Amino acid sequence: MPLSIRRVEARAAALLDALEVGETWDAHDAERAFNFERHWAALIARAPQGLRNQLLDQGRQVRTTSPTYARLHHSIGLLNGH
Repeated sequence: MPLSIRRVEARAAALLDALEVGETWDAHDAERAFNFERHWAALIARAPQGLRNQLLDQGRQVRTTSPTYARLHHSIGLLNGH
């Protein structure tokens, strides 16, 4: 059963906050990114059909602009010698 638009928007905002701050400060960037990806996919699956493309676009934008993803990509680059 799809979620209401209001609930989708509230959960999306909470996931974006959790990606950058996390529920605990000791969560690693990789853990926050993994949790974001997992919960974002579940949110898209339960969103009304009309919001799914918007959420997919927003997820792509988050992956390119998020400081958490930037740090994660940087640390992976350092590990791979790039």
